Amino acid sequence: MCAFPTHMRALRSNGKELPPGLKVGAPLSISPHDREGIEVLWHAYVDESGDRGWTPRPANLKPGERRGSSLVFSLTAVLVPDGAQTACLYSWERAAGEIGRQPGDVVHWINVKNHGQRKHLAATVATLPQARTISVILCKHHLPNAQGLRDVDRLYNWTLRLLVERLSWFGEQAGAQVAMTFSQVKGMPPRKLLSYLKLLNARNEQSIHLPALKLPPRIDTPANRRMLQIADTASGAVFAAFEPDLWGYTTREYLDLIKPIIWKRPGRPLWKDGLKYGPWPSTSCGAEHPWFQAFCHSV
Repeated sequence: MCAFPTHMRALRSNGKELPPGLKVGAPLSISPHDREGIEVLWHAYVDESGDRGWTPRPANLKPGERRGSSLVFSLTAVLVPDGAQTACLYSWERAAGEIGRQPGDVVHWINVKNHGQRKHLAATVATLPQARTISVILCKHHLPNAQGLRDVDRLYNWTLRLLVERLSWFGEQAGAQVAMTFSQVKGMPPRKLLSYLKLLNARNEQSIHLPALKLPPRIDTPANRRMLQIADTASGAVFAAFEPDLWGYTTREYLDLIKPIIWKRPGRPLWKDGLKYGPWPSTSCGAEHPWFQAFCHSV
């Protein structure tokens, strides 16, 4: 269920008429002859969770206090086929209303405090038409190159590189291009992100399937582009499974809810595709989350 289904590919017109009866975003099995004149396009909406700092948390931190930097930093992409956004946003607005938000309200995961409401939003993301998620979670202090990544931009860029790799693999498997839209990061000018992606493109790195990426990406805010609110919820759901809250507890229930839509290629371990947790399995960071290996095998 988590692998990309070959019979679910969304099409949009490239200036030519679509086949009779075909609606934009409709599931369809594509033969090579059907591709002429039609562009297969997916959209990846990306948001981050955690901070890029390295300030240690005090050993005597009292329950309920927040001091120091987050232990992990993560990026999550919600992918939907072109044309599916309208249906996705309809489901999202309905769910937002069900948790008491007014039409037009910007829903931020961090401002949704009720556990049940968070579960409802995560469950809504899991039912969005044809949606998939890809996440990269880095456990900062276990990274073998942690000293080199202490620059806040380098930590973001390394996480971004790992995510972009996987977005390109997704596009390659789907026979599609992936158009990326990033949520604007506080304290990080958009030009820095664009510059780094331009550098990756110029390097022509072997691990990134560049033809599958539609460049340049967009950078926007959840208020302007509501699909980024959905990415924010997916990102928060993943983050909560790895980052202790103010009381020292992690919450896996949200991740369990979106598990059905985490992307995975057939025959590949989940942690190499849609749920990259670094630097596991090369270090002992998995000891902090002993459930992770079994979770990956369960998908």
